Amino acid sequence: MEPAAQRVRPSTVRYLLAACATLALLLTAASPAVASCVEESLADRVARAQAIASGAVSETRQTFAPAGGVIKFRPTRVLKGTLPAEIEVFLGPTRGGALTSVDSAVARTGQTHTLYLREASETGRVSYETDACSGSHTGEPSEEETKLLGQGTFQQTVDHADSSWIAPLAFSVAAIVALAAIALVRARRVSAR
Repeated sequence: MEPAAQRVRPSTVRYLLAACATLALLLTAASPAVASCVEESLADRVARAQAIASGAVSETRQTFAPAGGVIKFRPTRVLKGTLPAEIEVFLGPTRGGALTSVDSAVARTGQTHTLYLREASETGRVSYETDACSGSHTGEPSEEETKLLGQGTFQQTVDHADSSWIAPLAFSVAAIVALAAIALVRARRVSAR
């Protein structure tokens, strides 16, 4: 039999394991939140951005993951690059990952923002991302930004009718035509016998 001083109780081991697991979880969960922006000049932020635009937020939504969300953005003034009339923008560098201190501020529909954008395309769909470190901010471009980038190109935003129904309708019509052609060929084969 072992002496009492050398015996370790199972409850003590479980307690120590739980404490270590909790500490590890807290350290890993806290690490993204301590991220901060590296101080960059305006010229560096402009060089890093693929596009820079000022415009209005037309729609906001949160992703399922704890991230900064996604907005629809209508640029009215493009200072760098070219953009369509409306774009999808992920707020935060993690695109649906853990929330960090460099995620861009929450946007509200109708609010004006100046966004420094990077392409974040998914298969067949162009989208962009931005975060607080990129230089994005609420409001119109600052005097310093306008001095460096100029007035930019003004875009007229027009509400277009929703055309998302066209592709499914075209596919359905094509499928019906194909099925009708197959039925016609089979009917001719049967009558030829």
